[in-house]
Amino acid sequence: RFTDGLSRKLVFINNQSPVCTENLKVSSHLLKLTMNLTGLVSQVDQKATSPGKKEINSDRVSIGMRGDGTSPRFYQKVSVAQDPGGKGYRVLLDGNFLNTPGRQPLVLPSYSLAMAIAAEWEWQVEKSIRPFTMPLMTLASTAIDRIPIRAETIIRDMLKCFPTDAACCRFEDGSPLAAKQAEVFDPMVDYVGECLGERLRVTESIFGTDQSEEANEALEKFLRNSSPYELAAIDSLASAAKSTIIAICVLHGKISIEDGVKASRLEEDFQVNKWGLVEGGHDIDHADLSVRVAAPSVFLQLAAM
Repeated sequence: RFTDGLSRKLVFINNQSPVCTENLKVSSHLLKLTMNLTGLVSQVDQKATSPGKKEINSDRVSIGMRGDGTSPRFYQKVSVAQDPGGKGYRVLLDGNFLNTPGRQPLVLPSYSLAMAIAAEWEWQVEKSIRPFTMPLMTLASTAIDRIPIRAETIIRDMLKCFPTDAACCRFEDGSPLAAKQAEVFDPMVDYVGECLGERLRVTESIFGTDQSEEANEALEKFLRNSSPYELAAIDSLASAAKSTIIAICVLHGKISIEDGVKASRLEEDFQVNKWGLVEGGHDIDHADLSVRVAAPSVFLQLAAM
């Protein structure tokens, strides 16, 4: 519903390159995937009757990138089949197995996730591929290409950001915003503290909070025990929400996707309610954030089906 009225707008990058905001529709599709996956992929073949012997690398998208952020569509038919090695499921383009941008086999753990990613490729209409409308493909590629070689860096960066987690940094006590922050964030902070087995601190300091050494160690252990798919999802959602705490709560189902978006935009929405909404700015930011919060949650749900 938040994309109503936006899908026909254009965003101008550097006042030159028009990019159609069709990617804002993706969040609506993502939310429907868990309820009716086959409805979204009605045009996708559910079986590959004759898988090809060749493989297609998805880095062809970036190689052929145009100035407006799109790439020529180089395939006609999208399908899904079991991996020949029996390790999962594969997406095929014109009967050829799809690889990641890092040229690794895109082997997916569930049929549902494979179908959803196939739908993203099928959804690329006309003659253009819009990579920004393929969040599930992005997350799967991250889990396969980046996490195995960059997990240490990703975990270290997340730990560095933990002191300034949006859920722990508050306005001065007594202000209306501080009261709203306490109402929304306190249950999340308590929940993640229980998950980690340590009490988490909140602060009014602009420099962030000094979490205990035990809390930092517990978070590090939690992240290291996450699978590549889980770590990719946590990192992506935490980056969007500016909060590892919000990310964990959404991915664990403690709060809904919609509540995760509201929590991530708490301060901004407070200012919008006070000063008004800027059309073409705040509304597009809201839609974009909704996609970035929804995608990791749906990604893990589909991977587990």
